[in-house]
Amino acid sequence: MKVSFQPGTLNGVMTAPASKSEAHRRMICAGLTRGETVLTDFMPSEDTRATARCLEGLGASIREDGTTLTVRGYDRPRGLMPVFDCGESGSTLRFFVPLALILSHGGIFRMHGRLGQRPMEIYRELFVPHGVAWHMSEGADGAAELMVSGTIPGGDYVLPGNVSSQFVSGLLFALPLLTGDSQLQVIPPVESAGYINMTIQAIRESGIVIESTGDYTWRIPGMQHYTAVGGRMHGDWSQAAVMLCADALGANVTIQHLSEDTRQGDVAILRCLEQMGATIIRGEDGIRVEGGRLHAIDADMQNYPDIVPMLALVCQLAEGESHLRNCGRLRMKECDRLAGTAAILNRLGGKVREDGDDLVILVVDKLTGSRAVDTYHDHRMVMLASIAALKCDGALEVDGAEALDKSWPEYLSTYRALGGVAQ
Repeated sequence: MKVSFQPGTLNGVMTAPASKSEAHRRMICAGLTRGETVLTDFMPSEDTRATARCLEGLGASIREDGTTLTVRGYDRPRGLMPVFDCGESGSTLRFFVPLALILSHGGIFRMHGRLGQRPMEIYRELFVPHGVAWHMSEGADGAAELMVSGTIPGGDYVLPGNVSSQFVSGLLFALPLLTGDSQLQVIPPVESAGYINMTIQAIRESGIVIESTGDYTWRIPGMQHYTAVGGRMHGDWSQAAVMLCADALGANVTIQHLSEDTRQGDVAILRCLEQMGATIIRGEDGIRVEGGRLHAIDADMQNYPDIVPMLALVCQLAEGESHLRNCGRLRMKECDRLAGTAAILNRLGGKVREDGDDLVILVVDKLTGSRAVDTYHDHRMVMLASIAALKCDGALEVDGAEALDKSWPEYLSTYRALGGVAQ
């Protein structure tokens, strides 16, 4: 889908979409119960539907009614080797591999887009020594397929901390279901620790005992049962960061349904913008940002890489030379977001260069539009282009805006309701 984003500004009040990260976790906890759980203020997306499909592969049932999701927990897996269509969702893939080994003794995982290129060696190295069969291939339609068969025992599991936190979360979901006790240790430094904490919170709220025995070390008793808790989903800080950065650049958008008492790491966007000289306005009607005169920042982004593209845009128009460090995780997303962010901003007259896994950003007076921008069919890159367009001197033409369906299907509607022109 082609969209032309026009220069202008955004004004008004919006409700933050529900947290996709929380949705994955609470859906899985609900799917691992034997009862029914109702989640409200839910935002369907391609990624959450991938998780729903995989839960159905384990024998759960999912009913979606607008912003209400009803999950009835699994009964028995559908077939000896159920098929789990993960779409392009890395979270879904890594969460479900250990669950499938325990609950259905394996399965076939289908992966689309770049998902089949994203690292999975951590699981292979953990599970194959326990007798798990592991085979990667290509399906008839060209999608990557991973077949795993076997099971995993209780015991000691050790993961390096410099891998995706999704591997840690996958084990945290699965190990309580084993017959024996387990210990899970993550060797520091630990990346994206906030996402691990989100998983532990969701699991504990679902009645699972996880005992902390040290820094990033947990004892996990076996033979446990999930008792999921329904309720309202929280707002998503990674999506809210898009509009908060727009505010820092002159928009006037107040965002409702956000809590700063959260384990979502992307709440760090507030601290980053404050360090650049922006003012955070907290009121009864929500949160907004006043930009003013912004200056450069030097920030370690290892634990919240998803906000890097939008923060880089703000840095591009702030005084001085900014450094966004330890962004290597961005290279393994739907596109190489580190290179993509630099390419998009440079296409608009910016001055951005990659320095290893860092971005170095020099201020420019303005951005130049009236051109086509490649967003690599990546939802975060489409959002970046849409906000950058507000500060350009001409329209930006984007092909592939349907990528927004992956995480925020209502983004264009929200953008237009706030006064943005997207034709």
